[in-house]
Amino acid sequence: MSNELSRDDQRINRLSSFLYWEGSIEAKIIQPIKRNIYYIETISGNKYVLKGHSNVINLKQQWDFFDSFHSKEIVPFVRYPNGKNEISTGTNYYWTISPYITGRKLNYQSEVDRQRAVKTIKKFHTAASQIYVHNMVKKSLFIKRWQARLYKFIETEQLFEKEGFLYLYHDIIFLMKRYLEIVSRYPWYKEQLHAETNGTWVHGDVASHNFIQNEKTYMIDFDLLQCTFQDYDYIQLGQRFLPHINWDVETLLSYKMVNEESLERFLITVFIPSDMLREWLHFLTGKRRISVESYLQTMEQEWIKRKDFLNDSKRLLK
Repeated sequence: MSNELSRDDQRINRLSSFLYWEGSIEAKIIQPIKRNIYYIETISGNKYVLKGHSNVINLKQQWDFFDSFHSKEIVPFVRYPNGKNEISTGTNYYWTISPYITGRKLNYQSEVDRQRAVKTIKKFHTAASQIYVHNMVKKSLFIKRWQARLYKFIETEQLFEKEGFLYLYHDIIFLMKRYLEIVSRYPWYKEQLHAETNGTWVHGDVASHNFIQNEKTYMIDFDLLQCTFQDYDYIQLGQRFLPHINWDVETLLSYKMVNEESLERFLITVFIPSDMLREWLHFLTGKRRISVESYLQTMEQEWIKRKDFLNDSKRLLK
């Protein structure tokens, strides 16, 4: 244990020295928050979040965006005391600082917090227009990314068979393929071009932990920032809300995320279980706290509710 503590102390000491020589930050307190993210308090009393980045192109896009975008709803990067945007050890790894905001994460089990998330995203979307950057990261359409996720999911068939859930696997595959095909018919490419022409942006990861709540609500972590059609954030948000609103269509629509003309597309796209597949693949690659069988039992219950949501959506759209 003492050796581990010694290694931790050595790492913090190296980091403190690095911040001083490269960024002119005199750190009084350095505390790890999660991997490659630290809380920093300086001798002068300033408080920052220090974050490490391995994707320099993504990092430059964020800096370009923050330099052009001004909103009280977000927590952007700020420059180091010596004026640098980021500092590096010379190993293709880059460190940025952002103001430290005290508060709690949102909780989508709370109706009030769900309303806060929608309101904050709408304010962000309104401001995130006519923003043009030099280092824009081009991504494939989300439909293409969901199809790629489906191919990875298909590779896990044996686990479903081994645990006796092969029928669940085939049902998910069948309906996901069917509705991916339906959703692919919408003019996403045209909307993508329109978004790039008009410089409209999305946050890209509207998980509850990317909002900080105190007297107001802030958005943090813009690693998945993207210039694209803004309904994409609401599709993600709809998928994240559903388990907390008992998969009720009327409740989801009460948040008024999209306009009337987009309702059908919104509901059908939200149904597609790309988020279920993401969490399943994440479960398989992470530290497992429960058995595969237990996870699949929970997935089965969620899938039943998700299909009920689809059927209710169809009745509503008739």
